[in-house]
Amino acid sequence: MSLIVRAIGCGGVAAFFFFSWIIQLLWNAILVDQLALVAVRLNYWQAAAAWFLASLLSAWVGIGARPLSWGRPQRAKDADALGDRIERAVSRHVRRWAEDTEDDDDLGERIEAKIKRGLGRWVGANEDTDWDELGERIARKIKEKLRDEFDTRQPRP
Repeated sequence: MSLIVRAIGCGGVAAFFFFSWIIQLLWNAILVDQLALVAVRLNYWQAAAAWFLASLLSAWVGIGARPLSWGRPQRAKDADALGDRIERAVSRHVRRWAEDTEDDDDLGERIEAKIKRGLGRWVGANEDTDWDELGERIARKIKEKLRDEFDTRQPRP
């Protein structure tokens, strides 16, 4: 695939017309003659139009629009730098979400407390409620919501 991408990138217009001819040959030989999936044979200009439309469609997803520098050793460095930037951004957002600046010692405890507060508000529990009691209240709340939503029992006359 990279050979085709480089040939198209380096060959330009000549490569386009060459691959249009290849598409015409493959379409007519495989789809029409061998497999008999379609009854329509393509002429050269129809194959060129199909190749052009396929290249337009694939340009949006990045298949045909790769720079020639991909696959070089620089790529690994860029991936490592990108990973480091993502890790720093995630750490910064988690700290901000946990309402702290730079102290990572009790970050997990602050995250747990924030989750516990949110769940406690949902079920109407205090902030100092332990996890077992909170779990029981959550289970009751879910059962209550399900019962309200799916209660199909009608009173019998």
